[in-house]
Amino acid sequence: MGPAEWRLIANDIFDNYERYDGFLVIMGTDTMAYSASALSFMLENLAKTVVFTGSQIPFCRTFSDARRNLLFSMSLACTLDIPEVCLFFDDKLFRASRCRKADSGNFD
Repeated sequence: MGPAEWRLIANDIFDNYERYDGFLVIMGTDTMAYSASALSFMLENLAKTVVFTGSQIPFCRTFSDARRNLLFSMSLACTLDIPEVCLFFDDKLFRASRCRKADSGNFD
């Protein structure tokens, strides 16, 4: 995941901007903080919420955090009036431009 993929995500949001109230980007956590931060600078004059999310534990596992992150993120993307790119993880909403991945093994 790098600049070429970030451009694709930004173009998808731009192409569908008038059709939706907000946007949700689901991806792996290894590059999520970098990707969300990059998009926060690429999407100028944003008037809608864009939420990035992922999970520490795969969706198919019994005690996965994926379901909760997905449901909360969908709700936030559609109902929040925060015109910026955010990252939702572990029941917390962060500004995308202020995130970094601290640990790949812990939820904190």
